[in-house]
Amino acid sequence: MVILFIFLAGISATDTVHLTLEKAVEYGLKHNPEIEQFAINYKKSEIKVQDAISVYYPSLSLNGYFAYLSDVPVFEFDGMPVPMGQHRNYSVSLSLQQVIFAWGKLYDMYKITEIQSEIAELTLKRKHQEVRYAIIDMFYGLLILEKLVELTNESLIQLQRHEQAVEKRYRAGLVPHFELLRSQVQVANLKQGVIETENGLTLTKEGFKMLMGMELDVEIEISGDLTVFEEVYALDELIDEALVNRIEIKNIENFERIAERARLIAKKILLPSIVAGATYERKRPFSFGGDQWGSNLTFTIGFQFPIVSGFKTRYQYEEALLVLKEAELAKNNLEKAVTVEVKQAFFSLQAAREGIVATRENVNQAEKAFEIIETRYRNGLVTNLEYLDTQLAQMQAKINYLSALKNCHSARAALYKAIGKEE
Repeated sequence: MVILFIFLAGISATDTVHLTLEKAVEYGLKHNPEIEQFAINYKKSEIKVQDAISVYYPSLSLNGYFAYLSDVPVFEFDGMPVPMGQHRNYSVSLSLQQVIFAWGKLYDMYKITEIQSEIAELTLKRKHQEVRYAIIDMFYGLLILEKLVELTNESLIQLQRHEQAVEKRYRAGLVPHFELLRSQVQVANLKQGVIETENGLTLTKEGFKMLMGMELDVEIEISGDLTVFEEVYALDELIDEALVNRIEIKNIENFERIAERARLIAKKILLPSIVAGATYERKRPFSFGGDQWGSNLTFTIGFQFPIVSGFKTRYQYEEALLVLKEAELAKNNLEKAVTVEVKQAFFSLQAAREGIVATRENVNQAEKAFEIIETRYRNGLVTNLEYLDTQLAQMQAKINYLSALKNCHSARAALYKAIGKEE
């Protein structure tokens, strides 16, 4: 990974980056902008955990003031004036407070933030999975598009060669002008198809670079093969694996845990909390009638007992119970949805594999048919229309085969994503 990062970090806009599937996935997981956002959210959740831990530590505060009294009250004692204070007053105090006992409410709040951090971590992990399989899907899509560009260009060359042959036959008076026009129209139509296919490849590469978090002005070349994997899957085992691995289900279970902690907090909110404290104060004047500095140390212990909260606690408790019920229902629905998703991906993969077998055989038959029709056309035994129809059928058969390959790789990626597989 380090070598890949150093290599890609040093590329300029004029360089061409050569990517295999492994390198593309590795780079994308490191630079995808959505992953970076989810990583920030996870770091924020970790900070909140540390913030929740801080309530266990005592709070320490320093206070101070200076006050000037323009008129100091005076009373007489045995005929002598006695001032009740001083013009200048100073005070500095250091206070310490610590919650001694709160019936586990602080612990429950800490556990909630800890579970929330776990949710953020699992969500980040799921985003890694989604990006991984999106890259895999687009990578194979690019390979297919490159093959499609090659195919359309080869077909165009083939048609242009045929157009030249028709033109020679036309000049020799062997075919009518209409057949030459038909060949020219076919070539013009396919040229437009080549342009559209090449544009599609270019735009797909742009989307691929965005997905990987790569600068759009960087040129990329991909290399890989379209080998179809021959794994054997059992549908029931896939469903069981998905229900165990899927992060969305784990996170709903975490939401249930949060709701249970919230219920416990709401249940304990009216219970008294015991708080202890200590204050050291140094002030001037320290004593009545004097003007000297002095200090004292005060220790306190007390309790906080919320008596009336306007039924707020009751409503919070009832809300927590409803959230628990809601999470339970959501989990059941999600498990059903995951089961359907796995089945859909499984059957799509099966259909795609069968499609590959069928379209591969169709390509073989179309190529044989074209070889026959090409020979017969040179010998003047078939019409130009029959030649063009056979050539078009051959190209369409190859396109269908490429589409089946793409469907197979996409279905495999969708299946791995559905079961939450870490590849």
